[in-house]
Amino acid sequence: MTLLLDVWELWLMIFRAIPILFSDVRYLLILLFILLMVNNQYRKVHALEASMFQLQRGAPWRDTLQSFGYGLIGGLLASVAFLFLGVSLSQTGILYLWGTAAALLLVHPRFMCFAYAGGIVSLVSLVFGAPQIHVPAVMALVALLHMVEAVLIWMHGGQRPTPIYLKHDSGGVVGGFSLQRVWPLPFVALIGMVFADASIGFETMAMPDWWPLIQPTTPVPMEHSMIYLTFPVIAALGYSDVAVTSSPQTKARASAALLFAFSVGLLSLAIASMYVSLAAWAAALFSPLAHEWVIHKGQKREREGVPLFTLDEGVMVLDVRPHSPAEAMGLRMGDIITSVNDRPVATPKALMGEMQPWLVNPDFHVKNVLEGMAARTVSYRGTIPPIGIILAPHRGQGVFMEFRDGLIPSWIRRLFARRTP
Repeated sequence: MTLLLDVWELWLMIFRAIPILFSDVRYLLILLFILLMVNNQYRKVHALEASMFQLQRGAPWRDTLQSFGYGLIGGLLASVAFLFLGVSLSQTGILYLWGTAAALLLVHPRFMCFAYAGGIVSLVSLVFGAPQIHVPAVMALVALLHMVEAVLIWMHGGQRPTPIYLKHDSGGVVGGFSLQRVWPLPFVALIGMVFADASIGFETMAMPDWWPLIQPTTPVPMEHSMIYLTFPVIAALGYSDVAVTSSPQTKARASAALLFAFSVGLLSLAIASMYVSLAAWAAALFSPLAHEWVIHKGQKREREGVPLFTLDEGVMVLDVRPHSPAEAMGLRMGDIITSVNDRPVATPKALMGEMQPWLVNPDFHVKNVLEGMAARTVSYRGTIPPIGIILAPHRGQGVFMEFRDGLIPSWIRRLFARRTP
């Protein structure tokens, strides 16, 4: 009786399938398409930074390559999870999921997600008996992909955020950061197929009695066996968020923790649905509703919480330009400049006045809101301006972006909006 899974053999299964990703023309074309899509997304981010703050930081292709590197790590984690738990894509109705996700894109871009598509397809299958999918496998697929996404958000989601000005629910304009990451995800998945015992002519690996955790529903005739084949898959995961009440890194990790908890809950329901039929209904409902709650909870905090990057009086650094005097002297996100060469500055105008026509070898006294307001002095050996800082918005700031949230897309809200004279 086999009880334990041979971990070494598991790794060999993964690494045997990986070369196909980089040798098969079809996979290479798909990978190239996804990389171009990722690069285009980063081009938009760089264009936003340039239009709002004339900010030039690196190049989109560098962000693309960095995301691809993190995607390889995520793909390895996904491969281990799918193979260890024995989640097969054979009965997930992957084409139904993609089709539903594409349809949801027409409602709102953020609804193009397997959490929503998987829940809808599963509910339709449970109610009408079609399409013929295995709901536990669909829910496990959604859970594992979001679990990997949570890990990637934790590691990479808060890096290189884009500074923005936002209209807050309090009525004022506040500083914040847009978090935009996309990861190509090449991983190894399973497909279960029924073979006649006499026709099995390739090398197989004995699995433990508890494996697979998500048992297939395909009937296996006498003198036949269910054989699981590994094959490479290429997907993409994305993360979009804003940080207003905390630093981008703190925000990303909070989002990752919520998403990971959602994934664990959904995976637990998927496994339970193998034994309790009502759990399948619970999982199908939990997937879209809990995912929407995760998004709503995160955005609600940013919309209604106390903004971090704003001051009624004072000069706060929202971000610094690369290769600038500000970066050289060590000014950073969240710094409040209190004085220049021991002369107090309480407004951006006062700061500009102290720097005119120029400063030579200045000392800046600052305290940082992200570090408990600890005071320090930073110095620059040279002449400024330019200093190279992006300031948090003041009360009269006129250029800003707005939060977009909710289940109802904006075009429907506008259609049914009350018109007042």
